[in-house]
Amino acid sequence: MNTEPNTQPVPAKGRLVLWLLALGVPLLLLVAWWPSGKPKSRPTLPNPNGYDYFVKAGGALTGIWTNRMLSTVPLPDLQAYVAANQASLELAHEGLKYGSLSHFNPAYHAATKTYHFGDALLPLKRLGYLMSGQGRLAELEGDLAAAVDGYTTAMRYAQEACRGGVTVERWELMRVEQVSLTELRRLLPLSEAANVRRSLIGLQKLDASHEQPSVNIESEEAWISQAFPVWRRVMLQFHPTSRSGLRQHRHNLVNDVNALQVDRRRAIVEAAARLFELEKGRRPTGYADLVPAYLPAAPLDPTTGKEIAHPF
Repeated sequence: MNTEPNTQPVPAKGRLVLWLLALGVPLLLLVAWWPSGKPKSRPTLPNPNGYDYFVKAGGALTGIWTNRMLSTVPLPDLQAYVAANQASLELAHEGLKYGSLSHFNPAYHAATKTYHFGDALLPLKRLGYLMSGQGRLAELEGDLAAAVDGYTTAMRYAQEACRGGVTVERWELMRVEQVSLTELRRLLPLSEAANVRRSLIGLQKLDASHEQPSVNIESEEAWISQAFPVWRRVMLQFHPTSRSGLRQHRHNLVNDVNALQVDRRRAIVEAAARLFELEKGRRPTGYADLVPAYLPAAPLDPTTGKEIAHPF
């Protein structure tokens, strides 16, 4: 009985099949995992671009409260801080006169071979808190009309400063909008009809200019395609943790944007109900009392498509 192992070479045809399998399987996986569609290029920047004014204003900020909310700062200190940063406020207000589109680029640190986002975003966030603080200062000085304008302007700035930007920009500036929205909602029960109407009009304009998070996700895809070589993008698609992490990150952004929109629309209903009460002398019993005199239609929850619930 012959027990020697078979040492005959694999036929050339068999080797070809093995090579095809070795190359074909990874290619099939690559096709299956590669992102669908070509990332969209960033749109042409406005000229002049309000975003450039915001960057310049943020870079000129001075003072020790530049990285915190200003609702607890004593009045004399808040007055001094706002006065010291008038030049930045003027630049920001000038920027709001123009169309805005972000051209934010994270800083690349060669030592760690990573991109850092905070260094460039922090001044923009500080500027938003300063603008909200300007509304707070007007409130403390008893000028509620100016306070309403200050808070709504800070929210508008927060929208414009991240318009068309990547997801991390949207997240950071949404915090400014949320803070200012909370302050404005707190004022509604204390305000007279003229200031409530002022708030209602401002909130409706903000809701109309709301940008869908899909824009930020598309901008991020375009940035990734420009910032990373092909092999890094392939690794991002193949690595299950990286892929699922990016998907979860974007899912969380959509949820947070929707939650902010719900809060904004609740504030719109609150303002409309408060204005109805001041003008009619009674609380509304439902949307039928508010539409169309105070609201064009009942605001909808973007996550359910149903009317925003409100305890009339």
